[in-house]
Amino acid sequence: MADRDDLGGQLDSLHAISVEIAALHEMSEIHERALSYCRELTGSEFAFTGLLVDGTRVMDVAAINGFEPLDPAFYDQFHLMAGRSNLLWRAIREQRPSISNDVLNDSDSVGQPAGHPPVRRFLGVSLRVGTRIIGMIGVANKVDGYGEDDERILETLANQVAVAIDNARLYQQQRDMIGSLRKLQQRLSDAERIGLLARERQRIAGRLHDEIEQRIFSIGLGINSLLETSEADLTTAQRLQSIRQLAVDTADATRKAIFALAIPGNGEGDLASNLRSLLRDLERTSGLHAHLVVSGKPPPGLEQTQDVLYSLINEALTNVQRHANAGMVLVSIRYEGDQVNVVIQDDGVGVPNSIRNTFADSYLHFGLRHMHEQALDLGGTFEVANGEERGTVVRVTLPLPSDAR
Repeated sequence: MADRDDLGGQLDSLHAISVEIAALHEMSEIHERALSYCRELTGSEFAFTGLLVDGTRVMDVAAINGFEPLDPAFYDQFHLMAGRSNLLWRAIREQRPSISNDVLNDSDSVGQPAGHPPVRRFLGVSLRVGTRIIGMIGVANKVDGYGEDDERILETLANQVAVAIDNARLYQQQRDMIGSLRKLQQRLSDAERIGLLARERQRIAGRLHDEIEQRIFSIGLGINSLLETSEADLTTAQRLQSIRQLAVDTADATRKAIFALAIPGNGEGDLASNLRSLLRDLERTSGLHAHLVVSGKPPPGLEQTQDVLYSLINEALTNVQRHANAGMVLVSIRYEGDQVNVVIQDDGVGVPNSIRNTFADSYLHFGLRHMHEQALDLGGTFEVANGEERGTVVRVTLPLPSDAR
């Protein structure tokens, strides 16, 4: 009888909770209140919300309540998850609540990343607006395990949270639309000129990359072959080395010109809009599925930083198109505190270890070396790695200028 009374009290409190959450407009507040109530009502150790990225099979862990990772970089590394057949995605895949009271031995369990607290028991329900699933809520580690009552409570709360999230998105879209209309009024007179200039810059940069740089690259390879296979005297070898260095320096200068030309140069510093345009062009010309995820808001005064980011991302996408044999590429940008983090990930063939370990000092891989140098010049970091399952992951971190914070 006591359990029935407890359940009745929990269900009675859902109405007041729903009214409270429905009145919120800020996404962060919705997540914070909702997850606190989810933990309280189900007796869980921690909870999270994951939102599907529109038009993709990618979920973004939007908020976590109940644990703080020891490594500050944990969230940046693992908050985006590609959809696949595992325990976490079961609630979305099967469109019904998913319970596992023995996670370690669950057939859909695929393990947990280093630094994640151990999950022994799990309950996940989808976030649904009408017939559309927008994400999920998950809770974990209830001491005595999850049952039907927990399903019913969490599913009822999830329905209200989904509506609140959808309303908050619409509210934000309204604000963004008003702001965009105001900006559009200011830019209309220059729009055509800016578009023509950007297309011409891209055309010139493309020709430099496809023709001039490749020819310089071939010259360097030819000279290197002569140095390795011929028995030239010391004077001739030194001259060949000087010519090879001249080819390297010329390629460096050409690459810098390509980077400068590839920047849209519209004076607005709107990195996200420029990248969306770049990704649309990439999809149209290559058949790749390209996605952009931006979190956080860039502070003003970031023109130089965002120009470098655009160049780096543009070069990374060029490499994906030419060398990765990929079907999908995801670009993630996160503004956080005093830095901006960028990840470009594809599902292609990956990068050989011989290139990943030598590109910083190699005269053969101009693009990767210049990307590395561009990041270092601004006090940032640059990393190229292969994905856990397949593909290539490029990570760039740049500090935000102190006067832009």
